[in-house]
Amino acid sequence: MLAGTDADTGIDKSLVGGLNTYWENVRNVYLPFESGQLSGSSDVYEHEIPGGQYTNLLFQSRQLGLTDKWPEIKRKYAEANMVLGDIPKVTPSSKVVGDLAQFMVAQNLNQQQVEDQAESLAFPESVVQFLRGEIGIPPGGFPEPL
Repeated sequence: MLAGTDADTGIDKSLVGGLNTYWENVRNVYLPFESGQLSGSSDVYEHEIPGGQYTNLLFQSRQLGLTDKWPEIKRKYAEANMVLGDIPKVTPSSKVVGDLAQFMVAQNLNQQQVEDQAESLAFPESVVQFLRGEIGIPPGGFPEPL
């Protein structure tokens, strides 16, 4: 298609087919480890789940029996992030946000309920460790009332 144009790569198309076959076979070897995410996710601009955390969270949601609630978990991730003070989401803080999001879905809680009931909720251990400052102090400090 580009042959003979200024954009011609000079690559011999007959040699590319073998690479395609190779990578298809490699992908099949790793199929048992696939997360289930087979395409990009444009809603990342809404929930801000980092790429590695996205696939981890998808896998964890399956283990917790929350697969059918995946769209809700993604929405709750954004809420959980705000509950925690809109923190930078890197390892391990992105996991803390994900754990809180799954907790919120499993307990049928929204952001306001988490904030109002913070004293009485049995938060996931990662959230407790975060709030104790065991993984660092967020740039904006710890949010109230947590």
